[in-house]
Amino acid sequence: MLKVFLTRVEKENGVWLSLPTTPADIGVAYVTLDNINGTENLDTRLTGVESSIRNLRQYLIGKSTDDPNTIKELDFIARRIDGFTETEAVLFSGALDIESINTLADIINLTYSLEGYELYPDVTTAKELGQYLVESGEVQIHESALPYVDYERVATEYEAKNSGTYTSAGYVAKTGGSMERIYDGITLPDVNADKDYIFKLKLISQYSFDRLEDPYTLKLPTSDIALRQARDQLRVKHFDECEIADFDRPIANLSDRLHMDGDIYSLNKLAQKIKDMLPNEGMITKLLAALEAEMPEDLCNTLDIAEDLDRYELIPASVINATDYAHHVLFESGRYDIFVDDEINSFVDYEKYGNYKMIEDGVKQTAFGMIRRIDEPFQEQEQGFTQKMGGM
Repeated sequence: MLKVFLTRVEKENGVWLSLPTTPADIGVAYVTLDNINGTENLDTRLTGVESSIRNLRQYLIGKSTDDPNTIKELDFIARRIDGFTETEAVLFSGALDIESINTLADIINLTYSLEGYELYPDVTTAKELGQYLVESGEVQIHESALPYVDYERVATEYEAKNSGTYTSAGYVAKTGGSMERIYDGITLPDVNADKDYIFKLKLISQYSFDRLEDPYTLKLPTSDIALRQARDQLRVKHFDECEIADFDRPIANLSDRLHMDGDIYSLNKLAQKIKDMLPNEGMITKLLAALEAEMPEDLCNTLDIAEDLDRYELIPASVINATDYAHHVLFESGRYDIFVDDEINSFVDYEKYGNYKMIEDGVKQTAFGMIRRIDEPFQEQEQGFTQKMGGM
């Protein structure tokens, strides 16, 4: 959430603008300012800021909005913030204080660089930081010396060598390199350009007294620390004490081919496996085809398929019928070292041979192309996919 108060000469009189918004609403805001101060060329500035990010105000207050790009950048920042999970919001808040922020472009670029920071949950003092560093193994202390450790000194030495800051939710440590320059100050990037998550879940504790409270957003894959923090925020010991209020995935057609009956940890493993495939579009297509062909009964079977894709062959897209499949098997697949000269070729019934091999190989047609199992033919299934959202 981001709201800005726009004023000109009379700083007490202005207009609040809630972002993100539409060009029409921005136009109305400036017409209101014209009615207050006239239509003269007056400097318009931000003299009030409200945000869900606790410290964002100090980086925006007083900025001029006379450049039309400024409002566009502010609107863009608001859209980025609205897409944050709770953990990302904390990381962003901490990163603002860690980095040198001078322009709105710096803030925009920082929203794309949060993977370079890590949250140590509930660490709000130097002593707690020292304890966390020792208990997590970040700082090695011999077991015999543990009763005598000065944890504040451990933290002091760590902070002298590393960048970080304390927030109300924990310690934000900088673990990556320089901030990536996604935005050049001219052309705004895709607001969803860093959608590197595979699944986005909105979780609600079954013990919640107020069913209208905002769900907890969890993006997968994520770290064990983030999963633990999610449980803490939801006030549950196990994720099966939660309900999934919403489920999103950037990869089209993926959720239609998944059984969601399983646990968050298995889903996280699956998400990491799929994320590792992203640079290879062919692997994603093969996975989708294999899932459609296999129709896995649960999340465990789905994970098995994703972890052993080498057992499948995705037939080239150019193969669309039995004749094509015969030519693929004989001359392209590498399964046979065979040559058919022109005289014999005219007597070969490729369609009949292709039909025979497709049955023998157990080839299945899917929405993503033909696929076969290399080790053994597919098992026939009597029922199709059913997406389940519970059981976690």
